[in-house]
Amino acid sequence: MVKVKILSAVFISLLLLTATGCSNVVTSEEFMQTYQVRSGTIIEIINPNGSVTITGWDQNETEIKAVKESLRGREALDEIDINIDIADKLLIETVHPSANTVVSVDYEIKVPGDLLIGIIDCSNGNIILENVSGNPELTTSNGSINATRVNGIVKADSSNGNITATGVRGLAGLKTSNGNILAELPQLHENLEIKTSNGSISLLLSPSLSVDLDAKTSNGSISISNLNIDTALFERTHLSGEMNGGGLRITLETSNGSIELAPLR
Repeated sequence: MVKVKILSAVFISLLLLTATGCSNVVTSEEFMQTYQVRSGTIIEIINPNGSVTITGWDQNETEIKAVKESLRGREALDEIDINIDIADKLLIETVHPSANTVVSVDYEIKVPGDLLIGIIDCSNGNIILENVSGNPELTTSNGSINATRVNGIVKADSSNGNITATGVRGLAGLKTSNGNILAELPQLHENLEIKTSNGSISLLLSPSLSVDLDAKTSNGSISISNLNIDTALFERTHLSGEMNGGGLRITLETSNGSIELAPLR
């Protein structure tokens, strides 16, 4: 096992920015490093305050860039560590002192195609995946989630933010409290729930899927475009039916927003 503890002393740049029109000073530190990680390794990230962007590239190494920022000066930055463990998986963890949320850490990570994305857990920041593999489980408290061209099954959960999952192999559940959901579903591997409290849902699904469908909205409407759905119930706010004889269940629910079902081309 290789364990790397990244301290403030090894950050390669320090940048002081003065916000226009005020006296607050943003202190920023940047770290960049590359690692050789064996094929099939799962990458997991725990980041209590900040965003995570992971993109695939054609290099055979993993590049990790982290930027720490704070309005509380260098001392606050020094309290935050970034630990990188390379063993059975590649674990990247931002370590905050108890109740310390005055420092944000944003990650930009580039990975080879044979690395697998696992758990990505943020508290205050966006999650972006593009052109990667694995079965990612994505969680953020305050931020959007965007998964594009993922060779795997995506699960995403946000408290406040939009969720987009396009060009994926499958879905394992999408949920947000305040935001819209746009998703594509070429295959279904298990029962699927897509839910938001305040936002619309747009689901593009393969016309060849054999599924049961149940869609509900409290304040909005439900529409179907060019899909052959045998409906047992079809009202403005509630749809129940099946495609191609039925099968696994897809449940869609929103309190304030519309639901749109259309074919995936």
